[in-house]
Amino acid sequence: MNVWQKTGIPGACTAGLLLAIIAASGRLPQERAMADPTTAWNSRAIHSTFAGVRVREIDLSKSEIVFLYDLDNKTDNDYQLAKGPAVVIMSRLKSSGSLSSEKQVALASPAFVPARNRTRIELGITRAFNWPARMDASSEMRIRQLVAGELGDLEGFVLFDQGMRYQIELPGTWPSSEKAP
Repeated sequence: MNVWQKTGIPGACTAGLLLAIIAASGRLPQERAMADPTTAWNSRAIHSTFAGVRVREIDLSKSEIVFLYDLDNKTDNDYQLAKGPAVVIMSRLKSSGSLSSEKQVALASPAFVPARNRTRIELGITRAFNWPARMDASSEMRIRQLVAGELGDLEGFVLFDQGMRYQIELPGTWPSSEKAP
């Protein structure tokens, strides 16, 4: 008996069952269900608190300014924040209160936020920056200026999870760059 004869009927049944699931649901089993786009954004489900800012060297010519936030899940359901096209992060401008996508802001990694719990996330903005060969007062001043340049007209961020229709305000309550280490 050849392999096809051994697996033909069970394999065809499995493939048929998978096709029936896809046809019935209209999507692959591992896809995240998208909320109805006509549903209003829920801005009360997840609250956030600013936890810190730091600068990370990517290579000798680039840096990443990292913003740390604690997300507080106010719901009775676990929340999975995933990286990808369904999650949009925009800057909120201090001067006008407008949202801007001028700066590319990226979520560092997916995050799991259990029901009624808190989880820390990182957002990053990559910038050109020539790293000094050694750290001294002048180097520290250049790093502070880099951060101050990013924070100048930045009031915070807003994260939109289009799949869940969550709008998460990420406030800019960071210290002034003169005081920040």
